[in-house]
Amino acid sequence: MRLGERFLTFADPGRPLTPPIVRLTGIRDEDLRSAPSIAEAVALFVAFAFQDGTPTFVGHNVGFDVAFLERAGMPADSETLDTAELASMLLPSASSYALQRLAADATIVPDAAHRALDDAITSALVLGHLARIARELPADVMSEIAALSELIGPSTAEFFRDAARMATRDAWADDPLPKERRGDLLNERPLAGRTLRSHEGPSEGDSRGARLHEGPSEEKPRDARNPAALSVDAVFAADGPLAKKLAGYEDRREQRELAAAIERTFQDGGALVAEAGTGVGKSIAYLVPAIAAAQMGERVIVSTHTLPLQDQLVRKDAPAVQAALGTSVAVAVLKGRSNYLCPRRWQILRGSVATREEARLVCKTLVWRTATESGDRAELNLMRGEGELWSRISANDESCDQRRCKRTPGVNCYLQRAREAAADAGIIVVNHALLLQDARMRGALLPQAEYVVIDEAHRLEDVATGAFGLELYEPRLRRDLQRVAHLVAVTSAVRDPARAEPAERIRADIERALERTTEVFDALGALLLPISGPTEERMRITAGLRASDDRWLPVELAGERLADAIAGIAFSAERIQNLGGDEDELAELEAAMGELAAARAAITRGLHDPRLSDIVWLDRDNDGALALHVAQSHLGGVIRQTIVNTHRAVVFTSATLAVASSFDFALDRLGIVDVGEALAVGSPFDHQRQALLVLPTDVALPGEEPFVEETARLIEDVARTLDGRTLVLFTSHASLRDVSARLGALESEGLAVLTQGVDGSRRALLERFAQGRAVLLGTQSFWEGVDLPGDVLRCVVIARLPFSVPDDPLVQGRAERYDDPFLQFQLPQAALRLRQGFGRLIRTKTDYGAVVLLDRRIVTRDYGDVLLGSLPDARTEHLPLGGIAGRVAAWCDRG
Repeated sequence: MRLGERFLTFADPGRPLTPPIVRLTGIRDEDLRSAPSIAEAVALFVAFAFQDGTPTFVGHNVGFDVAFLERAGMPADSETLDTAELASMLLPSASSYALQRLAADATIVPDAAHRALDDAITSALVLGHLARIARELPADVMSEIAALSELIGPSTAEFFRDAARMATRDAWADDPLPKERRGDLLNERPLAGRTLRSHEGPSEGDSRGARLHEGPSEEKPRDARNPAALSVDAVFAADGPLAKKLAGYEDRREQRELAAAIERTFQDGGALVAEAGTGVGKSIAYLVPAIAAAQMGERVIVSTHTLPLQDQLVRKDAPAVQAALGTSVAVAVLKGRSNYLCPRRWQILRGSVATREEARLVCKTLVWRTATESGDRAELNLMRGEGELWSRISANDESCDQRRCKRTPGVNCYLQRAREAAADAGIIVVNHALLLQDARMRGALLPQAEYVVIDEAHRLEDVATGAFGLELYEPRLRRDLQRVAHLVAVTSAVRDPARAEPAERIRADIERALERTTEVFDALGALLLPISGPTEERMRITAGLRASDDRWLPVELAGERLADAIAGIAFSAERIQNLGGDEDELAELEAAMGELAAARAAITRGLHDPRLSDIVWLDRDNDGALALHVAQSHLGGVIRQTIVNTHRAVVFTSATLAVASSFDFALDRLGIVDVGEALAVGSPFDHQRQALLVLPTDVALPGEEPFVEETARLIEDVARTLDGRTLVLFTSHASLRDVSARLGALESEGLAVLTQGVDGSRRALLERFAQGRAVLLGTQSFWEGVDLPGDVLRCVVIARLPFSVPDDPLVQGRAERYDDPFLQFQLPQAALRLRQGFGRLIRTKTDYGAVVLLDRRIVTRDYGDVLLGSLPDARTEHLPLGGIAGRVAAWCDRG
């Protein structure tokens, strides 16, 4: 690509630059002293850019820049070509669409970042890179994308038309696309609108996936060989296969003890709750017994909460262990149906694209389908708004069955392929959401298994809350109603005299339901209006409120009318289905009605007929939209009945399950007080040598006026001595923002202050923090799942003890079942959360650093012993605020 004329000028905004802008761009106030004003600079730019007529502006997220320039006086309605949007379509699996990341991936090295001219040149070079990628795709794909791109913009369509013209006309000559994928993609045809070539689908004799609509397999894994049993003692022996063949293997007493306990549980049956600290290698400890069981023809399900652990198990740990053991047990990943693309539903959308967002998603998935083998949503980087559209092309359609897919030419069902792999596997890796969905559906989703290992078990109850709960969310309900009104099954029925009457009834009932939705949420919103004091953002709906608050009766009446309207829609939809029609159209109607059925269930349980164990509450999201929630107060009975009692052995494991050496809380929440065995194997780390716990002696208590100021000052002092390398954990966004606003001095000294909710996504913050010279301020998700070993992190500052918010309706409802809610529920919760935060510091045997806990209540209150007794045995020192930074620096100065 040849670069032409260039334009560059500073512009004086008329006010001082903020520290984040200085940090991001390197521009300082003194650079702008003689610069033109914004209006003057834009006038100069217009004279440059428009000298040969109206230009097309190319840039990264260029719409933002053009809108700003137009507000400052540039002529409106210029064409744009957005490299971020192009990248999202041509690089559907890219980890990030940030300009600098795209440039790095393309080995483009800009002179600087976040400076106007440098970013403009980088955007131009990235555009050239994207053009080369487009020209390497099949010409048919490019032609279809070009047609779809008319909805995105003329310049985007021309970009893809140019790529299609320059693509190799012999579409498959020297094409890297595997032969089988060529047929899958180009021989498919949209089910409406544009049509490509078609071929017959799988033959009627092809039985692959026949179980798609028949529930899980009860067969044994196909490749079970029943060899001599593997023994944990032999595998983990000093001269055993792991010691000889597993790269980086270390003999750990804790790992051997955990593996032996899991092996016994598999043999004897029952439930085991096992805590294994960071560094134990618990995944290998349970994979060895799991492989042994699978070798003997049994099936094991391993459930995790996070995707990184799932990937680690499937891509790293299981292959490495099997290579060392010389085994070949099939290991499969299975996710919920909504994670997989449904080619049939995708083709329906592909043939009826009507909006810019739909066009972008279809273009993105057209490119993705040339490469994907799994059809797994996790491979896609979905942009804002695309997540909702995904639900229209995912396999989350309960009416889907293999027979319908087989009748659709060219369809190869990804979900069915995953289920076939799981049916043939000895070990199936799932996430908690799918495990619990299967439990809720009484085993209808997963193949039968004898054993279950639940890793990251401390998060199981949180996921179960959603799996067994209900929600009525106003924007979603409106979308679901509008979706039914615009389904082809309804719009085509209106034009068919034989089906017109129920279709017209559906439309009328939908209009009525939309009106009733407004009534319901207006009445619910009135509950949040203050009788006195500020407006509430959430409220628990109790029996007392229902009985005594005059505002409740309108809620009940409106809810009844809304439920009646939804029932009317369901009745008419059933009539349309009974009258017959296109199977795909009716399947979409059935799936949409399933969503409305869930909404009606939430109305019934939330407004009219709650169970004694239900916690019902109302809250408002950041956009002001209301949601009604229903959750069970205690899920232990459900977990026991649907998971523990339905398998021969279940192992719950995590790094944080015990509270002050007691498993009582975990056993209760999991529902296995009388049947579960408990084991704590400790950690191989030497926390006395590696970790320093500092407890300030003179800091103000949380809530007292000086606390925020003292917290900010302490963070500044520590960050200066450690050159950043500090993670600060908060329990609320409000306190995080208060402290962040006081750390400007660090910015001026060249230390980046990275603030959750301000400076990018969680992933972007962690990536920037890993580059060094930074302080990271986070809440909630940063208390766990952050793995920053080595020199990247040297100090964790915990601002206050992580007690749940007392007025949280879910916390209130769950605490009520205890004689002493604080000691028996809130304190154990806080202890486990505190351990999670502490655990961010020491990730390997060579790590070292300090944790500074600023909440003095851990020393001044009686419950402090429980919290301290739950933490690793670190060296503990009580110091005044003024001496903490120096002591932390000395502790971390190890040459």
